[in-house]
Amino acid sequence: MALRISTEAIRAQIRALEKQASKIEKDTSRGLRAVAKAIERHGLSFSELKEAFTMSKGKSTRRSRRGGTVAVKYADDNGNKWTGRGRTPLWLVEAEKAGRKREAFLVSTAPRKKIAKKKNPMAAIAAE
Repeated sequence: MALRISTEAIRAQIRALEKQASKIEKDTSRGLRAVAKAIERHGLSFSELKEAFTMSKGKSTRRSRRGGTVAVKYADDNGNKWTGRGRTPLWLVEAEKAGRKREAFLVSTAPRKKIAKKKNPMAAIAAE
């Protein structure tokens, strides 16, 4: 049998969560005000603040790859395709066992169009 909670118990939980949320909001705004005062007191610029935040994140400055697609490097007449990355697909392994060369499955390498990068909205602010 399913446990039924009364509406009054649910309302009490909602009130408790709303109190908790308002406390978190007050703490956050208090922290932001303290940061704003520190910026004003020390006469920091936006670029200096940005630099401070990047320093606090650690030494790693590597950027993650954003799930881009990889061009197909090998293909056969049956529509099978492979990028040349990872484990060799079974269709290519079987073809090589049958005596065919891997180079026979190479796809012509036409120059690819460059994808325009999205502009960072923070770059305009940092340039000020």
